[in-house]
Amino acid sequence: MTTGKVLTLYITMPDMMRSGHRMRVEDMDLDENGIMGSRDYENGDEHQMVLVSKKSYDIIEEAELAFERGLLMEDIYVDVDLYHLKEGSVIEIGEVLFEVNGACTDYRYLYAFAPELPELIQGQRGLFITPMDYGGIQVGNEVKVLKEA
Repeated sequence: MTTGKVLTLYITMPDMMRSGHRMRVEDMDLDENGIMGSRDYENGDEHQMVLVSKKSYDIIEEAELAFERGLLMEDIYVDVDLYHLKEGSVIEIGEVLFEVNGACTDYRYLYAFAPELPELIQGQRGLFITPMDYGGIQVGNEVKVLKEA
């Protein structure tokens, strides 16, 4: 069984605060509608989150590029490589089960940071995941793959 740990969590602030500002947090509550209290909570039909592995930033650093964590727009940053997981796989983080929806394939905004960045991390930018139930997660929680599709 593949396991790891949560290194960092991010939330996108709602309109009533600093709209669009991404903030590091120590914990968050989630349900089927996404991250409770975030700008995108209950926002339409899309409740996907982005999970990024340390491997993505390792690739960036090996290319001698230096970027802050969070550049890849992750909600959850983990120390374990989960990029082999396919749509329908299930991950447990803290109290929450997540379904994997597939690889994150939007790279366009990354050209502004470094023209080579999108190609460099092609296929390893992150995974789209959706919370399956209510619960909380926090930095340091164990990440477990429960089912590989």
